[in-house]
Amino acid sequence: MKKIIILVLLAFLLTGCGAKEEPNDNTGNNNDIPVQEDQNEQQEPQDSQQKEPSGFAFEYNGVKIYMNTDAAPIIEALGECQDYFEAESCAFKGLDKTYLYPGFEITTYPMDDKDYISAIDLKDDTVSTPEGIYLGSTVEDMISAYGEDYIEELGSYTYIKDDSKLQFIVRDGEIAAITYFAIVEGLE
Repeated sequence: MKKIIILVLLAFLLTGCGAKEEPNDNTGNNNDIPVQEDQNEQQEPQDSQQKEPSGFAFEYNGVKIYMNTDAAPIIEALGECQDYFEAESCAFKGLDKTYLYPGFEITTYPMDDKDYISAIDLKDDTVSTPEGIYLGSTVEDMISAYGEDYIEELGSYTYIKDDSKLQFIVRDGEIAAITYFAIVEGLE
């Protein structure tokens, strides 16, 4: 039951409670920002202590993206997005923001005057997880890459690592959706 509540809260977080999304051209990004492999300078959203990012990470063009890390340097390093939306957050005070890039989208949540990575949704087979799993991979490929320590519910396979989840939705034996989720304290 606890898992269902978390998934429902994340669904509200990602959809913005049905609030009207406002597009923004997001042209203020700078593509010349050097990419840092080590994100030790990121602050944990729950307190001001620095910690090493952990959990599942998605990587795109040399930018490693962990859940619950400060979104600003990541968005800056990725460069201009294709599209941008924001909506009033259901779970936090402020705006949830969604950035669309080729093959994936990043969603953030607001906390302590910063935005943090809350989810990454792979949209097509032009991108994959660092372990090589992409939309269209088989369940056997997924298990070979991630092991058998998953939670399976109605065609959804969820792996949990530190403060993140990696969820695969399977239809007819193939991966139909891949989403990284942040596990946020206080929403459990």
